[in-house]
Formats: sequence, structure tokens, C-alpha cells
Amino acid sequence: MIHKQKIFKILFLCTSLNFLQILPGCSREPQYIIFKTGERDQLQERAIKYCYGDFKVLEEEEIGPYTRAHLECKE
Repeated sequence: MIHKQKIFKILFLCTSLNFLQILPGCSREPQYIIFKTGERDQLQERAIKYCYGDFKVLEEEEIGPYTRAHLECKE
């Protein structure tokens, strides 16, 4: 009986550790939006919708005719 309890404890510990490894990987999606390069109104419109209000553009990255803007949503 004691042997079964040890196996159960080890199994529970391993399962818990695996869960803790997975948990940080389940964070929300990356905070960026894509808009047509040069269309600042489109950037602002989409960022306001995405962040539900105030935001800060951290970085912009051009991808062909589009730009990816990494955002910081302000609470």
C-alpha cells in the first residue's frame, strides 16, 4: 500500500510540474496589429479597437505593403 502511495505522489508531482511548464505558454496573443504602410488613421483606428482605448506603439516593422505595429495597451 505504501508503494502505491509513493507512485501516486510521484505521478502527481510530475503532472503538476508539466502543468506549470505549460501554463506560461498559454498567455494571450501577441499585441500587434497590421495596417497598410502610410495609413496612420488605419493604425489608430485598429489600435483603439484592439486596446479598447489608449495605447502606445513600441515598434513598427514593414512587411511588404503593410506594417506590423507592436502595441502596449494602457489600462
